[in-house]
Amino acid sequence: MRAIQEHVHHPDSSFRYLRFPLRAASGRMHRHDQLELTWIERGAGVRFIGDDVSAFGDDDLVLVGANLAHTWMSTKAPEGSEFFATVLQFKDDFFALPSVPEMAALRPLLARANQGLKISGATHAAVTQQLVRMQSFADGADPLAQYICFVEIFRALSLRPLDLLPIAGFAPINEKERASERRIDKVINWVHAHFADTLLLADAAKVAHVSPAAFSRFFHRETGKTFTAYVNDVRCAEACVKLRQSSLPIATIAAQCGFKSLSQFNRQFLSHTQLSPRAYRQNTN
Repeated sequence: MRAIQEHVHHPDSSFRYLRFPLRAASGRMHRHDQLELTWIERGAGVRFIGDDVSAFGDDDLVLVGANLAHTWMSTKAPEGSEFFATVLQFKDDFFALPSVPEMAALRPLLARANQGLKISGATHAAVTQQLVRMQSFADGADPLAQYICFVEIFRALSLRPLDLLPIAGFAPINEKERASERRIDKVINWVHAHFADTLLLADAAKVAHVSPAAFSRFFHRETGKTFTAYVNDVRCAEACVKLRQSSLPIATIAAQCGFKSLSQFNRQFLSHTQLSPRAYRQNTN
């Protein structure tokens, strides 16, 4: 999926704070110079960070590095409710101010964010507590109080490294590699439009206008995965959403997500989530 370059501006603040309803939509893959902390307060769907494709649900909290491609594709909120997301965006040079040398202690954290970090455990609780506090200062009446919350967030992130789990398999692509994104974009969009169908490598190669042998090398270089592994990731992520949001039989979900048999689905889903589909549904409902 081709990532567009976004330009984020916040000249009057060290960071940009946003809280907004998470609409049902296919978000566009994008990147920007800022790091981004995203908290899905309530919501569900599929998120893409670098080469990773995963389902997300309520309370998903992720730190995305600068220029790491990402997007969240949200499903529709249940009738009578609404999904919300809170986002912080900031430049990493904030943590390299000569006048504040204490901030240098956070440099290893920022380097780890280049692969994206899923935040869990006690760190998740500490960070979301500060994000909730920031909501009360969002009117700009007390910017110093909001700044203190911002610093507290990064203090919490630095205390327990084991609570920060790497997401993507590789760092952001460089400028030279971006030229290939137009071709890979066509293939990824085709996969997402037809994941429920039989997807053959030969057909994907035709979409990319290259030979099957050249396509295998090209796809692995651009995504860090084989074509088959990527398709299975997408199908399992879609299955996660259906298991959370519906009471459909597992066999029906398997078929709707493009798996030819229940045994194939169970095997791939276990590999993707370390849980059986039944256990996943029990743990998330």
